[in-house]
Amino acid sequence: MVDHRKMRKFFQCFVIGLLPSVAMAGARAEDGPAGKAQFLTSCGVCHAVESGAAPRQGPNLSGIYGRAAGTVEGFKYSEALKAGGWVWDEATLEPWMENAKEARPGTNMPYRQKDPDKRKAILTYLKTLTKAP
Repeated sequence: MVDHRKMRKFFQCFVIGLLPSVAMAGARAEDGPAGKAQFLTSCGVCHAVESGAAPRQGPNLSGIYGRAAGTVEGFKYSEALKAGGWVWDEATLEPWMENAKEARPGTNMPYRQKDPDKRKAILTYLKTLTKAP
């Protein structure tokens, strides 16, 4: 015999347990703080984002979205990036974050982010670093 009270309690706990996960999944793509946290975890050791900050192992990413690749003053780029001729946008940043050396052979960045949700969060954050005209 089925105990309906236990069944209802089970489903309530199940749904309540899922709510934080659902809320975080929605927040990852839209929420600047979540994207910033992911950026700092994945990219922040090698890249500064503060306007005017010196390059680290990688160039400063302030204003990256919409900027021509290989153009930050004071950073020594690989020949592949200097001769790139492309602009950083969603179509170029997405594969770059997934596997830079595969996306642009001849570049030096070893980072790979296989998780598309993490890439999306980082990309959302990078868009916030570009001032509107």
